[in-house]
Amino acid sequence: MSTPTTRRLAAVMIADVAGYSRLMEGDEAGTHARLREIRAEVTDPAVLRHGGRIVRTVGDGLLAEFPSALAALQAAVEIQRTMAERNRGLPRERRIDHRIGINLGDILVDQHDIAGNGVNVAARLEAIAPPGGIAVSGTVRRQVGDDLGVSFVDAGQQQVKNIARPVRVFRVELAGPPSRWRRPHGRRWAYLAMAAAALLAVAAGAWLFDLQPRTDRSPASLVVLPFTHGASVPEAAALADSMTRQLTGAMSQLAGLAVIAPAVAARFGSRRSDVQAIGRELNVRYALDGHVERAGNEVRTTVHLIDAGTGGSTWSSRLQATAAATDAAPLALVGQLAESLRAALRAAELRRIASAGQPDSAYAVALAADDELQRAGDPQQMEAIRARFEYALALDAEHVPALTGYAHALVYEADRSEAGALRAAVLRRADQVSLRAVTLRPDDADAWAARGNVLFFRGQLDAAAEAVERGLLLNPYLVPLHSFSGQIRLAQGEGERALAAFDRGIELNPAGAGRGVLMHFRCRALLLLHRLEEAIQSCERGLAFGPEWPDYMVLTAAYALQGDRLRAERARAELMRRQPSFSIRWHEALASSGGAARTPFDQLLHAGLRKAGVPE
Repeated sequence: MSTPTTRRLAAVMIADVAGYSRLMEGDEAGTHARLREIRAEVTDPAVLRHGGRIVRTVGDGLLAEFPSALAALQAAVEIQRTMAERNRGLPRERRIDHRIGINLGDILVDQHDIAGNGVNVAARLEAIAPPGGIAVSGTVRRQVGDDLGVSFVDAGQQQVKNIARPVRVFRVELAGPPSRWRRPHGRRWAYLAMAAAALLAVAAGAWLFDLQPRTDRSPASLVVLPFTHGASVPEAAALADSMTRQLTGAMSQLAGLAVIAPAVAARFGSRRSDVQAIGRELNVRYALDGHVERAGNEVRTTVHLIDAGTGGSTWSSRLQATAAATDAAPLALVGQLAESLRAALRAAELRRIASAGQPDSAYAVALAADDELQRAGDPQQMEAIRARFEYALALDAEHVPALTGYAHALVYEADRSEAGALRAAVLRRADQVSLRAVTLRPDDADAWAARGNVLFFRGQLDAAAEAVERGLLLNPYLVPLHSFSGQIRLAQGEGERALAAFDRGIELNPAGAGRGVLMHFRCRALLLLHRLEEAIQSCERGLAFGPEWPDYMVLTAAYALQGDRLRAERARAELMRRQPSFSIRWHEALASSGGAARTPFDQLLHAGLRKAGVPE
């Protein structure tokens, strides 16, 4: 059975020996032996040291792919500097000089071989590189920044063989001061060298080879039409108005979404049947048509999301919540609507982008990556997601949704990494990215959620709490903020406040994809409060949502502390099956690798694990 051809985004390096035919003609056996020695001592180790994969070698040529443009350029610089030292003092006719070309682009992967435009452009760049030099595409130049101590000479747009579009070419100067070329606002990409092999793995399906910078953020746009109501009494009108304004406010805090102000939307309420005309006048893609009514202590809503271009309904929902006798819309109901509507808008935008063809904007790429991040479960998926966020930032370095999504992806990677230098480097990178996001958009609750998440994993609990509170002031309906708030309180030993935060997150999004995570952390808070039976129930309910080893870790401790030896043994066996390297010291090192001190929860957890017989 044949292996299917796939596509992914990769940094491609091609190296060739200048004057190879002349060298072989002068001393065939000696040149062949020297090239084998150079491969063994210089080129192959450099490729592997920077996370690359040697695809093939033919004669004097080498084709390799790398997880990032930075990793590829690091390997190339190392090769050329090492070869310069080896050639020092040799007569010109005896020197072996490589030409190297590097491109970041879409490649075809057929079993172990690669092909496609990404490879073709790298080959053309290699051909125009000087002996002992490196030529890179404009996309590579924008990705690597100024962290290698090399400078770049802009060779301009060049028409190269068999490539329809001109390629922007930069020559790498190995000596001299770093280039003065900077990203907007001095953006730097430090620490990627330490994390390249694990962080920026090759994956993605977007066509790319020397794109010019694009800053089209193409946000979705929405008008929340005034909610209708079923009763002709002032209280019903007040409830409908409250629902309209609160939902509009909640949606306006979402990055990547432009929302029409309630006062403007109110002028179109009587024309709600002609959504296409409203869409043209307001220049929006979507309209929300909603109805709300109260029945005793129950408030019920029916909503329809309408495509303003076609007039067709793309999503509808019926929700209800218990509320006191007040004119205001219940917080839980607004939160549920906001979360559900957010997911519906993402799905509608992804369908729209897919039907329009392959995405070529930071907005489209980041939106797809964020959608995949919601369902990520294994390292290969995360590799693809990180590559997509990198690609989005190559298109627009200041696209805040890409920055926030990338920060969350890095934390996800760190949370699943062994303690040590690599994990610390990943978190430092996440710190840079999240700080950039809140600097660019201090009014973005999503950016503050990412910032709080990063600071929490770095062990900076007070700063993390400040970031999360800032986000909640901007958008009290954002479920991840409540989750992060609870995790911070848990780490600080505040079980009751942690439990309240997790319960609020569940209340705001009872059917959301993140419910399993909230149930897991709710279990932790209850364990800290020594409410063991409730903790076990919460953990067991959380197992329905794609369980991982941390779920069985907490369950093992909870069963043991409760005195249920049989179930503790079963949970311990499942924990060790899912994480064979698990031990109490291993977990202590993992929990403290970001800088966090041992928490009261950790102490209780480890006591339970010891009682269950988990290896020390």
